[in-house]
Amino acid sequence: MSTPSNADRRGTILVLVLVVITLLTLSVLVFTKFMTAEHRGAHRSIRQTQARLLTESGVEYLRILLMKEPYTVADLGGLYDNETEFKGHVVTDGSISMIGRNVGVQGSLQNATDYQSLGRFSVISTILSDDGLLLGEGIRYGLEDESTKINLRWIMQTEQQQPGMGRSMLLRLPGVTEEIADSLLDWMDEDSESREYGAEDEYYASLDPPYYPKNGIPDSIDELLLVKGITPKLLYGVDWNRNGVVDLGEPSESTLEEFSVTDGSLNLGLAAFLTVDSREANITPDGLAKINVNMDDLDELQTQLEERFPDNQDWVDYILSYRRQSASGATDGTSNNPLSGILGGASGSSGSGTKINSLLDLVQSSGVSTSNLSSSASNAAQQAGVDADSLQQQTSNTTSPFSNDPTEMNDYLPLLYDNLTLSDEPLVGRININQASRTVLELLSAQDDLLTSQASELTQQLDSASQLAAAMGAGSESSFSSIPVAEILEGILAERISDPNQIDQPEMNYPFWPYTHGIIEDFETMKKLEPYFCTQGSVFKAQVVGRFDEQSPVFRLEVWLDATELNKPARIIRIRELTELGPGFAAELLGVEY
Repeated sequence: MSTPSNADRRGTILVLVLVVITLLTLSVLVFTKFMTAEHRGAHRSIRQTQARLLTESGVEYLRILLMKEPYTVADLGGLYDNETEFKGHVVTDGSISMIGRNVGVQGSLQNATDYQSLGRFSVISTILSDDGLLLGEGIRYGLEDESTKINLRWIMQTEQQQPGMGRSMLLRLPGVTEEIADSLLDWMDEDSESREYGAEDEYYASLDPPYYPKNGIPDSIDELLLVKGITPKLLYGVDWNRNGVVDLGEPSESTLEEFSVTDGSLNLGLAAFLTVDSREANITPDGLAKINVNMDDLDELQTQLEERFPDNQDWVDYILSYRRQSASGATDGTSNNPLSGILGGASGSSGSGTKINSLLDLVQSSGVSTSNLSSSASNAAQQAGVDADSLQQQTSNTTSPFSNDPTEMNDYLPLLYDNLTLSDEPLVGRININQASRTVLELLSAQDDLLTSQASELTQQLDSASQLAAAMGAGSESSFSSIPVAEILEGILAERISDPNQIDQPEMNYPFWPYTHGIIEDFETMKKLEPYFCTQGSVFKAQVVGRFDEQSPVFRLEVWLDATELNKPARIIRIRELTELGPGFAAELLGVEY
């Protein structure tokens, strides 16, 4: 048996050494790749966090901006479409490094911009088409007023006051069937009794997993996905990435034909038309609290009015006279006077005086001279259960200093609307007629009787008061029917200007402008419609997008902000991350310069 020679042994050792070196080299290579991946992952995570902070900076910027006086916001370019403030708003200017070993260090080259460290945010909303539809055809740089949508609270209130009316409104929305309308109302009402095509506890308990209906107003529009018949396609349309635009690669609007919709009005889904958040702040353009003209303390009301209108004592006197005309009437806080709808507004009267239902009630609204009341008027008063002496006291008012001449109204009504309010609480649910989509505005024409949904008390009183009203010359109309709502809405759509900063006729910033511009020719019709109109809400929604100019992820947030509190940053109602749905917008749309 031969033994290995020294040469053989040296050859074997050399092979083993080569194998070990190869294995070590491979190990180092794998380790290097692993560490490189870890480094890239850490870098990506840091950049993602930085992009998120850019986006959150945008949210905080909006909170502070919405706290400023309306005049200041207008001087900055406004909230509707403002590229200067909302497109690529710079947070970090690139002069200080945000990545690598030199994080936080000033750039070495004078006046050089590090585009990897140039961080921005943009505030983006969808834009209306030329005919007032939300088709998902483009964007604007600004906030979306939630008052441009129908508030589900108002739909539910309408349904409760006039059964079937809220259902009629829902059925006018694109894609909504009887089953969906009834199921949505069942979801919001407090009982457990199903409507004809609706669903209550029994249906939802049979699902897997089972759950119960809300029996109240949803916390957000996304909650409607739990309602029978409402699918993601119906709620969000074909806008899969939720950026407010129908992009290439997203489904064609033809896929919505299953909902019998072919005009593109459902491209962004029902979520584009519904809200639970719309409100209006009681804040003047210069940041003061508005005066509640319906406050119970009339002495305090006089003090505040005289301070606010020192050069218009006749205004103060008339408003106080209007409020005091029924001070000797009902004392339980409700209206027992069948004349309240004619002489004092639909809100009636109480021990503290007549309540004002609309600021337009003050316009040429004085009672007729009681010295000329005929015997027929006295007889009618007795039939209506009103004491003639009380009637005489209530109608002996001075002539209103507020003319119903359109030119004069354009001068003085903005001062009244800027400084006065009807309640200490923010107004809820009125529709912004300057910015709402055609789809939303057309809901108001579901039926003429819709206009009386919040005036049922007046409707009940008119029969007993109609004879007296005729005898006094107050008119014989006993209902709100026969108002050409569809024609009026077409006139508004044709003449309105959506961006307040583009309006050169100041009265168009107030809800009475359709009358002074001749779209509504009858003043009484304007008074009936005005409580449903506004031209600016105080709750806003927007997408805020943050990124750096170079080698940066994109971070998207959808946020709802409530600016109804005086001298406080806007409150975040809810906030939702959309980053996982993709960047949403091309770099150039976000102001990227690199």
